[in-house]
Amino acid sequence: MTRSLKLSRRTLLRGTGVAIALPWLEAMSNRHASAASSQGPPLRLAFFYVPNGVNMDDWRVGDAGPLGELSPILKPLEPIKQHVSVLTGMAAEHCDGKSAAHEPAGGGYLVGKKCKHSEEPEVGGASVDQIVARKIGYQTPIDSLALGIDPGHRGDHGYSGTYMSHISWRDKQTPAALELNPKQLYDRLFQGKAPKRPNWNAAEKESAPVDDSIEASVLDLVSEEAKSLQRQLGFNDRRKLEAYLDGLRGIEKRIAVANRDSHSHHQDSFTNDRHLQDDDPEIAKLIIPAGKGIPSVYADHVNLMLDIMTIAFQTDTTRVASFIFSHEKSGRSYPEIDAKGSHHSTSHHQKKPENLQQLTNINRHHIELFSRMIQRMSEIKEGDGSLLDNVMLCYGSGISDGNKHNNDDLPLLLAGGGGGTIRGGQHRVYADRTPLCNLYVEMLSRMGLSRESFGNSNGGLDDLTS
Repeated sequence: MTRSLKLSRRTLLRGTGVAIALPWLEAMSNRHASAASSQGPPLRLAFFYVPNGVNMDDWRVGDAGPLGELSPILKPLEPIKQHVSVLTGMAAEHCDGKSAAHEPAGGGYLVGKKCKHSEEPEVGGASVDQIVARKIGYQTPIDSLALGIDPGHRGDHGYSGTYMSHISWRDKQTPAALELNPKQLYDRLFQGKAPKRPNWNAAEKESAPVDDSIEASVLDLVSEEAKSLQRQLGFNDRRKLEAYLDGLRGIEKRIAVANRDSHSHHQDSFTNDRHLQDDDPEIAKLIIPAGKGIPSVYADHVNLMLDIMTIAFQTDTTRVASFIFSHEKSGRSYPEIDAKGSHHSTSHHQKKPENLQQLTNINRHHIELFSRMIQRMSEIKEGDGSLLDNVMLCYGSGISDGNKHNNDDLPLLLAGGGGGTIRGGQHRVYADRTPLCNLYVEMLSRMGLSRESFGNSNGGLDDLTS
């Protein structure tokens, strides 16, 4: 590394009307400072939600202690299981609702309190991710991300449908805006275009149409500054920067392909959803997004969104995120993995072998996509470790068995090293009905928010480092 070069975490590559953040580089640490004052990579936090519960018989692993053979659903985690812990025995009683299961499960999951039984959405307060975003969001260009794949739909039994498609809440009545389109997300995070003065005169016309194409790569616009910076960096930092720019280029190419195709996977995957087929004109139907910018295959959409989120973490563009694989009560089908029926209907399996197998296929597919992201994070070097060492990733659902709609014995995973405070590769078994919010208390503490309680917690978890 060139000794005279010192970079700030906020260093940007700039071009004409464009700015992109850099990944963590050795040049951003002050090796001449004392250990107490030196800055290492920051800690990041993310929550991943799957709807409709899981096939618990194919989820459960063996005895408490080091993870041995993984269950059929969790098998895709095998290559990186030393970075993942399975948490058993936890409950989300705050997700138990009056006369309904799915709405309060989604809406209350990260809030720790029950949703109001109302057509107008009102939760118990800000969700755990947004509590963190309020505390540390000012340190990054974007305070938090709320990402998803599928649009939501109406609620039932007197509950707002907003609860089912939003797990992140800024306050009691305001869900965090959900980003579904990869192109729009990428533009927001990495193109950095300066805002234009609004045209208040409707009679005036733009001199040229707005070009929303991503064909003119943001990397092309910052290429000269990138080349100049690379000449000043040491060998390790040059490799990191090259890998990062290659990753961005790959994302741009995938977005460009999706942007040329007007067909999205949503148009094929909800044909079995009764909310689409309902003929009652008073009932709102599911709105299928336009295909522009959205891949035609579900897995490609998920991978693209998770790759963008990973780069947002890598560049310290944000340190807080949430991701929903689909909304609660999702009627999505997955014919590409031999799960052709509605996910929601399949989750009401009635112990029929064919339903249980389809449910396992769906659950395993989500884990495959989650595992791919974890493996990618483990390959991104940061300081003496990896990006995965400096994240906390909570994966789970507010419902355990979709047939019973129970909120105890939840399917939960915790991945990442938490900045050296979390030991992976474990099956951690807790007392029956231990509040899920106890985990949130621990995660808040590691993000610098020491709280005695959150939601319906009754303590913390003192074994995450052991």
